[in-house]
Amino acid sequence: MSELVTQERRGAVMLLTLNTPEKRNSLTQALIRALNAQFLPLENDRSVRAVVLTGGRHFCAGGPLDSLDTNPQRMRLDMRDGHQLVRGIIAGRLPVVAAVEGAAFGAGLSLAAACDFVVADASAKFGAVFGKVALVPDWGALWTLPPRIGLTRTKKMAMFCEVVGGEEATRIGLVDELAEPGQALATALALAERLAGAAPSTVSMTKTALARGPLGLDVLLDWEADSQALNIASRDFAEGRDAFFGKREPRFSGA
Repeated sequence: MSELVTQERRGAVMLLTLNTPEKRNSLTQALIRALNAQFLPLENDRSVRAVVLTGGRHFCAGGPLDSLDTNPQRMRLDMRDGHQLVRGIIAGRLPVVAAVEGAAFGAGLSLAAACDFVVADASAKFGAVFGKVALVPDWGALWTLPPRIGLTRTKKMAMFCEVVGGEEATRIGLVDELAEPGQALATALALAERLAGAAPSTVSMTKTALARGPLGLDVLLDWEADSQALNIASRDFAEGRDAFFGKREPRFSGA
């Protein structure tokens, strides 16, 4: 039996690939748990500085309608695994880039939108199609979509079950970079390599602060003071300063 999620190291970038193409990477509980098992431990691996999440020909078709548990209590329990993953992607230290080709429907759309950056090609199709089966958007979609595409467009996608292609998704802000046909993964990896080369504290601190949602001015300024005080004494700051005056690229170590 093949792995449900494959893992491939590319320097400081970890590539995670959903690997049930016969089901268009439908989010069965087994696949969700396998993805958690691969992704969550990376938080404590300081040699990993960025993650790329992809699904091959189809990113993810969402929840498996033929096997969803219709018992309300069990549904609440099942949702915890997905929520654990979403929290890890949004609020963890690692920048995550989604490489999307083909379908990103339902929770598959939510999974992509939870990532820090979304790369897609024109073949990609994004749809918050929960309403077609009388469900509400889940996996954090109503938290991640409005900052990307605005409140009104989020309502349209959620209430009318609107599906948008890669080019339109780029135009409205759901996709951050439109790749050439068949090049979503290569483009996402290149972006992740740039993130992996950035100062780890800058990336992780910025990401986790933004994950807290809009902050009051006083809270934000206190966070700035605390974070800058930590960073100014770091080896990475010294390296960045030396590189700046030496007119070379910095080599950050995360220290």
